[in-house]
Amino acid sequence: METGNQYDIDLPKSNVLQFFTEGDIIVSARPSGTEPKIKFYISVNTELKNRADYPEIESKLDDMIAAIKEDLS
Repeated sequence: METGNQYDIDLPKSNVLQFFTEGDIIVSARPSGTEPKIKFYISVNTELKNRADYPEIESKLDDMIAAIKEDLS
């Protein structure tokens, strides 16, 4: 978002804004189809090298989402 770069995305036409951040985080915003509000969708990911690490990785990703939600408030 800091670069201001813009490019076309080859997706079906829709009423959605997507922001791609460092760290492969995607924040999508779209108006609700039935209510007068905007919905935000947050996508975070990281590599899971070992199944046993899942609880720790899930907690880390949950913390990332919570921080993004706080920034949006």
